Amino acid sequence: MSRGRGRPRKFDETEVRQAIMRCFWAKGYAATTLDDLAKATGLVRPSLYGAFGGKEDMFLAAMDDFAARTRAYLVGKVPADAPLDVVLRAVFSAMLDLYLTEDGGRGCLVFSTAGAEAPAHPQIREKLLEKLNQSDDQFRRLLERHAPSAAPQNLETAAGLAAAALHSMGLRARSGVARSTLEEFAESAANSIAALVDCAGARRTAD
Repeated sequence: MSRGRGRPRKFDETEVRQAIMRCFWAKGYAATTLDDLAKATGLVRPSLYGAFGGKEDMFLAAMDDFAARTRAYLVGKVPADAPLDVVLRAVFSAMLDLYLTEDGGRGCLVFSTAGAEAPAHPQIREKLLEKLNQSDDQFRRLLERHAPSAAPQNLETAAGLAAAALHSMGLRARSGVARSTLEEFAESAANSIAALVDCAGARRTAD
C-alpha cells in the first residue's frame, strides 16, 4: 500500500510524543515554546508541524498521552482484594510517586496545567472536562468493586471527592508541598472517603 506523498518519517512517533508530553509536563502550556518542543524532540519546526500540528494540537495529544501513562502506571499497584481505605491509599500513594518526579514536583500534566488555559482555549477546556469526567468514572468503578453494597448516589459523591482529592494532590505537589505533608493529606482523604461510603452502606443496610 502506498504511503502517499512525501518522505517516510525517520523518527519514532511514540518516543517523540512522550518527549512532547514531558516538555509540557515540566513547563506547562504557556511557558512551553515551539523552540522548547523542537529541542526536546530533536525535530525542526516544520517536521513538528507536519507530524503533530500546532502547539495546541500537541498539548491536547499530550493530555491523552499523560492519561494513558497514568492508567498504565497504576497497573499492579492497586490491591485487588482489600478494604476501601487501603485501596484508596494505594492509588494516592502511587500517584504521588508519579507527581513527585526525580527533578521536583511536577504534579499532573492534565489537572495541574490545563485549567489555566481552559478559558482562552475552548478545545483545551473541552478536553479538560472530558478528563475530569473520566477521572470521576474511574473512581466510581473502583468504589463499586470495593464497596458493592453502597448506594449508587453515595458512590457518585465519594468518587467525586476522591477525584477532587487527587487533583488537589497534583496541585500541591506542583506547588512544592513536602512529600510527608502530601502523604498525610492522602491518608486523611482515603480514610474520610472510606468512612463516608461505609456509613452510607450501614444506613442503607439498617433501612
